[in-house]
Amino acid sequence: MQTQQQDSSLSSLLNSAIVDGQTLVKQQIELTKAELSESAKNAAATSGMFIGAAFFGFLGFVFLLVAAAYGLVRAGLDEWAAFLIVAAVLLLVTAILALMGRSRAKRIGPPERSIAQVNETKAALTSRGSTTSS
Repeated sequence: MQTQQQDSSLSSLLNSAIVDGQTLVKQQIELTKAELSESAKNAAATSGMFIGAAFFGFLGFVFLLVAAAYGLVRAGLDEWAAFLIVAAVLLLVTAILALMGRSRAKRIGPPERSIAQVNETKAALTSRGSTTSS
């Protein structure tokens, strides 16, 4: 009789622990969702500000290039020659940046350490599974 009571109280304790664990996990997931939602809103606002800054920075750069061209005109060059020089400098910078980017892109490879870690974990789990089933 006492064994049945112990079994039922042990079973009750296990069920209670399982329910508490499930509740804890659900609450943790809800908390994580709320935090991620707030982070996403902040990230969206921040990215909007960076986009605005980039836009106005670009406009400022364009006006600076026009001013440089007119500075060359003021120095005695024809308008077409001044704007051609500014355009040529821009194209030269573009070519240099493109070549540097291509060079760096060739060095990009797969995440070797992560792949190795996944393979190690997979091998450990596979060997552990075959050891316990033997």
